[in-house]
Amino acid sequence: MSFTFNPDYMAQDLLALARGAADFLAPRSLVRVERLTTNLRNAVANAKAGGQASFAWRTDADAPIQVRASKSWKGGTDDFDPIAADIRLDYACQFLPATGRVKIKGVAVIVIRDIGGGGEKVVHFDVDEGGWSEVVNGQPVHRAGHPPFHAQFYGVLNDIPRMPSLIVYPVDVINFAILELHQKNWRQHVESFQAKSQLRNFPPRQRERLAAILQCWSGTVCNPDFHPLVAMQRPFGEPLSF
Repeated sequence: MSFTFNPDYMAQDLLALARGAADFLAPRSLVRVERLTTNLRNAVANAKAGGQASFAWRTDADAPIQVRASKSWKGGTDDFDPIAADIRLDYACQFLPATGRVKIKGVAVIVIRDIGGGGEKVVHFDVDEGGWSEVVNGQPVHRAGHPPFHAQFYGVLNDIPRMPSLIVYPVDVINFAILELHQKNWRQHVESFQAKSQLRNFPPRQRERLAAILQCWSGTVCNPDFHPLVAMQRPFGEPLSF
């Protein structure tokens, strides 16, 4: 199921993470994040002024947010071939004037690149409605079951598996990519005074988001009316608010 977010918090957390993780991101990434936040703020301001309430919010096609190459992606040593990552966001958004929040649906894509070998792995973090049926021309149509929040892996065979996920919020996807590539160094960095002062409100907000998603998944699998794994393909009872 799609969720709603506070646009000010989204912009603040994007900028806080980009600045706090500057040593882990490619040089142009901060500018690209700033452009992303500016586009969001402009779209919301336009909607508040009576303009289009629905808008696309995405990274530029040729300008992904990039994580620097790392050799420590397996843990505490630097003995592995370097890999880097590109992150692209592509969301359909709707401003909700009654609350000032934004409803979101779409995908964040991480492309993990092997610098030496040239291979890549593509992971989609999807925000969807969930469920296995929809109404087309007044008739119910059954489709593949997509958990409302899920990760999909692309390769020779696309779209499957669709793994239920905690990682769906755009800033959390970027954070996840940084952690995956820069295992030991990121864990050490976030404990530093400098990082804590730059990340500011991002960690407690992330904690609240993950706890809320966990609570939703818990309620889903504990529903006695459905088989637990089947239940995880159903929409949540109500949209989450971040």
